[in-house]
Amino acid sequence: MVENENHIERLCEAIETVASRKMHTPKDFDFLSQLLLERQGQHISASTLKRIWGYVNSDSMPRRSTLDVLAQFVGSKDWDDFCNNATPEPSPSPVRKRMGVVRTGLLGVVALIFIVAAFLVLPRLFRGNSTSSAYILHSGQTFATTDAYLQLFGIKDSENPWSQPLPHHTGIILWGPEYQHPNWHNEGNADSLMPTITEFWQPADTSEASLKVMVTRNADNYLRATSFRELRITFMKGLTDTTYTFLGIYRLDLNMSDSTRLVWQRIATECDLSNLSYLEQLRH
Repeated sequence: MVENENHIERLCEAIETVASRKMHTPKDFDFLSQLLLERQGQHISASTLKRIWGYVNSDSMPRRSTLDVLAQFVGSKDWDDFCNNATPEPSPSPVRKRMGVVRTGLLGVVALIFIVAAFLVLPRLFRGNSTSSAYILHSGQTFATTDAYLQLFGIKDSENPWSQPLPHHTGIILWGPEYQHPNWHNEGNADSLMPTITEFWQPADTSEASLKVMVTRNADNYLRATSFRELRITFMKGLTDTTYTFLGIYRLDLNMSDSTRLVWQRIATECDLSNLSYLEQLRH
């Protein structure tokens, strides 16, 4: 039993290394659950991961199938293969274990104080201070559903997932349009992942009533985008299949846009999830 616990502890450490992220908060476990789904095609709930990491108390051992998926995530064939190639350290005595918990807690408090002090006293000199790719979206990454990328920004149960405001950032939109939608014509060069996107409403119905709606919708869209100086974090559906492809961050090209159509210009191919405040600077 102790040996199994040591192997699981080593497995958790290996997973954190591969994911480039320590599991300290509920959001970390949500992130890992999504990452496992994307890379392994297997769903392991955040609550299960919390029990494995000891974030919540549990007396039961993880299922073998769960351990197999986690072992495969770090490059092993399965759980047995991971255990056979791992060299766990001897289990610490109860006194050493308690001292280790205390020591870890004190180090955590000191680290937290340092981080808060640095945030308050020192300005961020560079946007990309976080070097971990786990915190950065890169152009070309795909997501199976809108929920898969919205939850990275702390959004759940959205009524309008294709156009969702970023929490606490007025004018910044998480945009999930459909490529060449029959009514919303999101046009651009798909081969180069849409360096510009031309957006306009033009239904197939050419009746007089539909044309009036077209004029109104395009004008309203232009007014909203210019009034709020919108910035769009864009995930395009249907470039190659039914998934959503992260394209980048877009700003309205005022010289090319008018009340009949909007032209969005890509200004960044990455999005730093650990420092979303920098997006405010890109709006100007």
